[in-house]
This record gives sequence, C-alpha cells and structure tokens, in this order.
Amino acid sequence: MPNPFPAQSSVVAYLRDSGHEDQELSVEQQEAQIRAWCLENNLLLTEIFTDAAAPGSSTIGRAAFLEMIRRFRTPGCQEAGVVVWKFNRFARDLDDAAFYKADLRRRGYIIHSINDSVPEGLDGRFFEAAIDWMNARYLEDLRTDIKRGQRHLVDQYGALGGTPPRGFKRQPVEIGTRRDGRPHIVNRWVPDPNQVETVRRAWQMRASGATYDQINRITHLYKTTNGYERFFSNRLYIGQLDIAGRRIENYCEPIIDQPLWDAVQLIQQQHAEAVRRSDDHPRRKASTFLLSGLIYCAQCGSMMNADIVQFRKTSQHRYEYYACSGQNRHNGCTARKIPRAVLENTILEMFAEIVLDPRVIQARHHQLQEAADQVEATYKREHTRLNRELRAIRRRIENLTELLAEKGKSVRSLLEKLADLEREETGIKTQLANLKKVNQPVPSLDKLLEQSHQFREILANPADLAKLSFLLHAMIHRITVELDPETDVVRGLLQYYDPPSKIESGSSYDDPDQPHLYDLTTCPRRDSNSQPKR
Repeated sequence: MPNPFPAQSSVVAYLRDSGHEDQELSVEQQEAQIRAWCLENNLLLTEIFTDAAAPGSSTIGRAAFLEMIRRFRTPGCQEAGVVVWKFNRFARDLDDAAFYKADLRRRGYIIHSINDSVPEGLDGRFFEAAIDWMNARYLEDLRTDIKRGQRHLVDQYGALGGTPPRGFKRQPVEIGTRRDGRPHIVNRWVPDPNQVETVRRAWQMRASGATYDQINRITHLYKTTNGYERFFSNRLYIGQLDIAGRRIENYCEPIIDQPLWDAVQLIQQQHAEAVRRSDDHPRRKASTFLLSGLIYCAQCGSMMNADIVQFRKTSQHRYEYYACSGQNRHNGCTARKIPRAVLENTILEMFAEIVLDPRVIQARHHQLQEAADQVEATYKREHTRLNRELRAIRRRIENLTELLAEKGKSVRSLLEKLADLEREETGIKTQLANLKKVNQPVPSLDKLLEQSHQFREILANPADLAKLSFLLHAMIHRITVELDPETDVVRGLLQYYDPPSKIESGSSYDDPDQPHLYDLTTCPRRDSNSQPKR
C-alpha cells in the first residue's frame, strides 16, 4: 500500500484482536507487520496501543484505543497519525469508525491501513466507507448467526451461556458429540438449592419495604447494592426467561410465587417514581449550576447533584462540586466529587471548539441533506411501485370481468378470484393513502453557520444564565463522568443533539433525533473554585 505519511514522520500503531479470531489476526502478528512496514517506509514508530481480546463493536472496554484518541486530542501531539493492520482493527461499528476517523482527520492526523486497498483522494474516502460498511455488515451477520444458534439451543435444550443470576446455577446437559468425538455439553440455568432461601428472603424483605442496603446487610447477595435493580426485575425468579425479545414460560422451577412478584413490582414502581421526581425536582431545574440535571456518575449511574462546601468563618473558602447522589442513597458508590468550574468550563469549551465548529456544522448539514434526499427517493420509489401493482391488478380485474361476461353465467372459481383481486386492490389503495410524503426541510448552510455563531456568542458571554442553561439542556442528552483518583483527570462520555432552531427562555426544545457521542477527557486544572487535595 502507498505510504501517505511524509518521510521520517513519527506515527503510532493501534493493535486489536477479539480473543477468538484466526491466529494471523493476533496482536503479535499485527505488530510484526506494522513494524516491518514502518521500517520499510522510513517512519518512526513511537508507541503501540494494544487492546487484546477486545471486540470492535464498541469502544467500551477498549482502554488503549481511548488512550490513543486522547493522545491525539492533546495539544502538541507530535505524531502524524495512526497505522493499523486493517480498518476492522480500528472499529467494526459504522458510527464509531466514522466518528473517530473524522475527529482525527479534522485535527490533521492520518489514519492508514497497511492491508486495505484504498486509493488516495476523495474516491478513497468512498472505498473506505464501503470497507467500514462491510466490517459492520460482517459484525451484524455474525450477531445474527450467533443469535440463531443461541435460539436453537434455548428452544431445544434450554441451554444458556454466561453467568446465571443470583440463586441459580448451571446444570450440564449432553446434547450429542462433537466432530472430534468429545461429548457436546451445554448448560441450562436451574435454581441453586444453596441460595434459594436467601434469594426468597431478599424478595420478602423488599415486599415489606426494606431498602437495598438493609437487604444486602442481611443477605450479602452482592458486594454493593447496584445489582438489586436488575435482581428485582428478573422474571427468571418466577420461572420465566426473557431472551432476544421473547418470553419462555415455565423455563425453570420458580423460586418465588406470583403474588410476591407482584408485591415487589409495586414497590419497584413506587421507587422509580420517587427517583424520577427527585431528578425533576424544581430546585434542580432552578439551580445556578449549569449542568444540573445532566450529569451522571460513571461508577453507579446515579445523577450528580450540586454540592457546596463553605466555611462559616469566611466566605472566601467556598468550594463548589458536582457530587454523586448515589452516595446518599447507600448504594456503595465511592466516586469522587468533581470541581464545578473544571467540568463546566470543559463542557463550554468543548461545545465551542467541537459541536459548533463550522466544519462540523458543514458536515452535519451534508448528512441532513443526504437523509432528506433518501426520504424523498424512498417515497417516490414506494409510490411508483404501489401504482404499478395497482395498475396490474386493475388490468387483471378487467380481464376477469370480461371473461365472466363472455361465459354468460356465474363461474364460482372466477368469482372467488375476482373477490381476491378486489381485496388486493383495496389493500394497495390503503397503502397509497397511508403513504404520506415526509417533508424534511433542511435549513441552508448559511443559516446553520449563522446560528452556530450566535450560539458561540452565548457560550462566550454567559451573562444570560437562563439562555445559556436552555442551550445546554436543549443540546445535551446526558454526560457521564468520573474523576480519576490517581491522576485527577476527568473522563466521561457526552451525548448531545443538534442545536435547536432557536434559543429562548421558556420555549420548548425541538424534537431531538438520536444523540451523538463525544469521548470527554479533560486534564486537571486548578482555579479559585477547586479545593486542593488533602
């Protein structure tokens, strides 16, 4: 493959295997080929980032990949880009591949595969997108095949993989022999006699109104209370298995009866409603903390609240944080507080530099226009198809009617066929009537860029707190963060929507699409609002 890097450039390599693929795709083989390629092309390989036994379907759990991305986002990065064995090592998920490649290229870095045949220039981007599509299609087909195999094992033998929930154990079942003659053993989940009474007691305590913390102190089913939300919603405890969007009745012997299940579900519903009211509390909505109601703890998933520490003797010692509310709910969370100024300043800077960047706005406008064109093309194609089918059926009805008239008497089979055709005609007419043209107007690029400039001014001049708060709450879906206890680095994931059509206090948000993702990392900073570590 041609070398796209300038001579004597410094580069990094990213290696990944899934832990189950062919040996030639192992990280050792990838490293050997990349080192040889860099040596051949007079490039300096400064660092290798490796995720072993890590699937490419997501960036979750791929610590080395995220560390590499953070390296390129750090000002002053000297490497010219990243080298991979193939693009499917970088990511198999189509959205992840497009997002992270665009992010790196927008910053001026090169992503190069030494084994994918991709021409240079704009045509190369088309071929690369096709490769990413094929990688994603492979993953989707693999998932389908796996689900088909799992469904067969469940339907025929009740066999399941993975770790059973609390109170259950794996029971081996021999279903035949493998090709090498060894017995083929699968496992089904059955109640564990050693845990049944403990599990039943937990359900009885919950039905009586006990908290997760009280239950765990007695039963010790989990190390923390985080697992009880799923524990008390699992229908396996009444003998039903929910899997792949369907429910298998009488899968196993139930541990609890239906009345106890119903009593606990009522408690869970009341608990969820109480948590929702807490998250929507008027004090949170009226908070001067800009991100109040949007920040969630990466450790336990609880919402993070405003937390102010102020000494009585002097007003100068005032420290403001975002703190996990889960600590007050006794769920065992040990997440550290995050200084308010550090987090809010980072989010405001990120929006100005990334989300509202004119190049990002332009790319998003192109995507919106393509989506609108696709909707229009789909409408025209479907409208043409239905009209063609309708004309064909009407011709058949006309021919059949003429045939009946020629015979001069009722022929039962012809009349039945005529009735069938008339029903088909009615069905197609109904489909045409329901086929509404979806108008998806796309604002002009000039308008979006002007809007982006206005929003950047709001972020740069936060005097109007209400307008700034509305902008953030309209665009941010969720921010999940944590503060690393060793490095004081804030890490997390930000999910945001496209900018709303207008920013006015009291107006309603636009109907959002699926949120976009942004990997959020900020280096530690000290300011007047951050308390030194003790």
